[in-house]
Amino acid sequence: MKSRYGFTLIELLIAVVISAIAMFALVPPFLAEGNLFREGKRQTEAQRDAQMVLRAMARAGRECQAYNVPPPPPVSGATVLSFNGCPPPDISRCFVGGSAFLSGQMVERTPNCQTTPTQRVLIDSVRSKVASFTFTPVTSKLVLIHLEVTHQLRTTDTRTRTEVLETELFLRNAT
Repeated sequence: MKSRYGFTLIELLIAVVISAIAMFALVPPFLAEGNLFREGKRQTEAQRDAQMVLRAMARAGRECQAYNVPPPPPVSGATVLSFNGCPPPDISRCFVGGSAFLSGQMVERTPNCQTTPTQRVLIDSVRSKVASFTFTPVTSKLVLIHLEVTHQLRTTDTRTRTEVLETELFLRNAT
């Protein structure tokens, strides 16, 4: 009896076809996982940028004595929240944002809400943009802030993720 080594062309073709079917069955879950990872990263970065703005507002709210709405800046669509009576003695700190303000930037201006070298850009408007920034006075010490931030994962990717954050800001030094 002669032992047989190797395999036939038919056996090779069957193995290739079965392998191809298995590979095509495994590709969609890997692609879906990659999309979920990118979507989660986009959401995380949008939340991070929005929370950074809210933390800056909360810090100003804790330090200052009152808030008000100054006249809107020349750029239409911008929303301004101004905190007055902030240290060092009696300056104002403004948070300016909105969909039409410098393509969705969010900035903090001090002193006295003027555009100065002390203006700090809180959201850069390259990948993260402020879609909406509104606030509702509740009492003289309490304001409800609503902030929507859209974020692109990469500048070449046109898909965005919008995160909505709402918080109540308490001004402990308000009169």
